[in-house]
Amino acid sequence: MTNRELAIAYLECFCAGDVAGLAPLLAADLEFKGTLHHYDSRAEYLQSLERDPPGKCGYRVLSVTENDNSVCLFYDYEKPNGVITIAQLFKIVDQKISEVILVFDGRGLD
Repeated sequence: MTNRELAIAYLECFCAGDVAGLAPLLAADLEFKGTLHHYDSRAEYLQSLERDPPGKCGYRVLSVTENDNSVCLFYDYEKPNGVITIAQLFKIVDQKISEVILVFDGRGLD
């Protein structure tokens, strides 16, 4: 799987509400840094998603930028109560997502 395919697979699983599907995509020492949350391991991140699962939603990729070890996706995150644009940077080591940086302005969702 290419780095781009890995990042898209993450987005597909997340938007489908498939928390179990995310696990094999993530490195054990994942660092997740987001607008609202910060997690220091895959286990911590997945536990948070199991407690508060993402609802099924849609997405529309606006742009993909990549280099040797990272992929940045800009996309519209489409929920029933609105659409927000998200930027998400995935750093990849040994075919696993090792770091996620998530940036968005949530004012588009009620």
